[in-house]
Amino acid sequence: MAITKDANVQAVVSKTVSINLADVTTGVDYEAMDLPPNSVIQSGDLYTTEAWNSTTSDVLDVGDAVSQNRYLNDGNIRTLAARVPLVPTGFVHPGGALTVRWVSGGGTPTTGKVRLTVSYIQLGKSIATYEA
Repeated sequence: MAITKDANVQAVVSKTVSINLADVTTGVDYEAMDLPPNSVIQSGDLYTTEAWNSTTSDVLDVGDAVSQNRYLNDGNIRTLAARVPLVPTGFVHPGGALTVRWVSGGGTPTTGKVRLTVSYIQLGKSIATYEA
């Protein structure tokens, strides 16, 4: 049996959002960006632009309404210019918000900024066709 080739081309779309210490409270999920229905994350990362300074640790989870850490569990955001890659799962997102959850290691932190970048495709949406 032969494989039926699909001439449709998928576009990879990227979104970025900045998250500041003042935007979040430890242990609480926050909606960070919306994805369209049938999105599949291909890659992404957290990039620390200002080190977070809780007493012992600072981590960020990236997930959705069903699984708060579907794409990243306990990404370390304490080191300036650190890049923590997301873990694409192949999950077909139904559409809606990606969430983040910051967990502080205690104390009274005063600094922290991170940039979340997500690259995804949307199944069933093609940008062009070509003749091969």
